[in-house]
Amino acid sequence: MILSAALLLTAPLFQSCRTIKVPEYMVTASEDAETADDSGAVIRIAQISDFHSNDFGKNEQELLNKLTQAGPDLVMLTGDIFDFEMNGEKPIENVRLLVTGIPCPFFYVSGNHEFFKYHRDEWSHVISENGGVILDNDAVLVETEKAAVIIAGVSDPYRYATAVQKKKDKPDTAAYFAQLAEVSRKVRTLRQAWLTATPVHEQSDLPRAVCTILLAHRPEYIEEYLKYDYDLILSGHAHGGQWRIPGLFNGLYAPGQGLFPRYAGGRYDFDRELTDGDTADGKKRHHTVFIVSRGLSRQHPVLVPRIFNNPELVIVDLKVPAAADSK
Repeated sequence: MILSAALLLTAPLFQSCRTIKVPEYMVTASEDAETADDSGAVIRIAQISDFHSNDFGKNEQELLNKLTQAGPDLVMLTGDIFDFEMNGEKPIENVRLLVTGIPCPFFYVSGNHEFFKYHRDEWSHVISENGGVILDNDAVLVETEKAAVIIAGVSDPYRYATAVQKKKDKPDTAAYFAQLAEVSRKVRTLRQAWLTATPVHEQSDLPRAVCTILLAHRPEYIEEYLKYDYDLILSGHAHGGQWRIPGLFNGLYAPGQGLFPRYAGGRYDFDRELTDGDTADGKKRHHTVFIVSRGLSRQHPVLVPRIFNNPELVIVDLKVPAAADSK
C-alpha cells in the first residue's frame, strides 16, 4: 500500500524526466584561458550519447526534431548508441532511424555496450553505410565552411577485453591507454601539417588555427585524457548518475566511478601545464573543456528511473581562434 502510494506520487516526476533537454555550452579553444579572446569562427556541435537503441517517438522524430532545431554543423556520437538488450529489431533498427535523420556530418566512437556480446562487424555497418565516420582509434581533420577541427576517437576498453575480463567487468585499460597515446600522436601530426601550410591548406580560405576534439566514452579516465592537449573532450557513460538532487549532489551512482561520481554530467574546466618539446622552456599551459553528457537512455534500466536527471542532447558552440597560435 505504501509502495503503491509512493509510486503514484512520484509518477509525474518520472514522466517529466523522460523529456529531452538541450543544454548549450560555449567553449573557446585556447591554450591558455587567460589569453582567449572573442574573435574567431563558431562551430556548432551536437553530442548524442548513450542512446541505447531507445524509442523517441515514431522513427525517432522526438529526438531528430530537437537535433534539426539546434542546427549543428557536426554531430558526435559518444558511445553506447547500440544496446542489444532492447527487444526485436530495435538494437539495430532504432539506430538506423537515428543516423539516417542526422542532417550533417557525424562521427562515432564506441561505448562498452557495443562490445558486451557482439563484435564490431555486427553493428558498424549501420554507421558507415549511412555516412558516419567511425573513429576506431583514429583521428581525422575536418574542414567545415567556418573552420578546421581535428576529431579523434578511442574505442571503448571493452573492445580489447577477454571473455574472462568481461565476466568480471574488467576492461583492458592498458590497451586502451596505449591506443589513446597512439591516436594523440596522430592528432599532433595532423595539427602540425595544417599549421605549417600543407598543399591542402594552401588551397583553403580557412584560418590556420585548428582546434582538437577527443571523443572518449568513459569519463572516469579523464586524468589519462588530460595528458594530451585537447581543446574539447566529450564523454558519456555516467547517465548523469541516474538520480540527482540539484544543489545537493550531481549524481548518485555511475559505472566506473561508484557513488556520488565526480563526473556525472555537465561541464568541467582544466587549466594546467603540459610537457612539450616544441616550446622553449619545455612546458606550456593548456586549457581543456571536458563535457560529460547525461545521455539519452530513458527505458533502461526500467527499475531505476531517472530522478531530476532528464535525458539530454548536448549542444556545444566551439569557437575556433581567428589566427594561428603556438599550437
